[in-house]
Amino acid sequence: MALVSFDLDGVLQRNPFHAGRPDGVFGHIQRELTPYLDGEPEIAFKEALRLILAEHRARMQAGRYVDAYDWDDMTRLVAERFGYPGRLDVPALVRHYVKEPGMVWLYPGAAECLQALQDQGHTLVTITNGYQVYQEPILVQLGIRKFFTAMVTPEMVGTMKPMPAMFQAAESLGNPRIHVGDTLPHDIAGPHRAGWMSIYVVQPGAGGYAELPPQARDLAPWERPAVCTDWLRERLEHDRVLNDNPPVTFEECIPNAIVTGLGEVPPTVAYLVR
Repeated sequence: MALVSFDLDGVLQRNPFHAGRPDGVFGHIQRELTPYLDGEPEIAFKEALRLILAEHRARMQAGRYVDAYDWDDMTRLVAERFGYPGRLDVPALVRHYVKEPGMVWLYPGAAECLQALQDQGHTLVTITNGYQVYQEPILVQLGIRKFFTAMVTPEMVGTMKPMPAMFQAAESLGNPRIHVGDTLPHDIAGPHRAGWMSIYVVQPGAGGYAELPPQARDLAPWERPAVCTDWLRERLEHDRVLNDNPPVTFEECIPNAIVTGLGEVPPTVAYLVR
């Protein structure tokens, strides 16, 4: 049986950070910081998040890949810059907001997909660029932590996807190895660099992904990449807006299969393992 790893946000779950919305973890942080920033409250509210995300991008560009996902530290840095007197504890905010109605949810078929893979005898892990302290409370709240033998995260490994070390950290748990994710640079190029297979998830409603080209929709998932070259190039350019570091090539980003929902993952894993 195979080792099957999953990205989390946009694949199995929606996290409680909710960038761009007034609720959730980021909304809470923005409300706290708004009085300490110059300008009209509406503008200051948006500026608080912009500054945190700018710090994330600066760390990525500087090659500080692990630090770039330390939202607690980045929030503290921005808060101190503007004289915020309190302590914004991001892990505590995550633990709070995962319990608020409507803050986190599973994508359709997530639990059924994991159960089917487990029933088939596969070993399941998560490989995510989110720190465990942010991701694990979501998995527990949504009832799917039980499916995973291990979690692989940047602060544990000392790097991030698409670096091969992120995937190599789980390799002792099984072979053959397949990663399931929704971001071409991180979730397709990354496992390929480690010698793994990959499944690209086009999750309806998760990040604005365009539908598959018409000529691919009726094909089996493992047949779709061959007829989706132009579409995959477009998706890579879309992904590079937020995920261009470290750089990847298009050739690294051609998946072994493309699925249009989690219900297609178990039969695709079975095919790839054969």
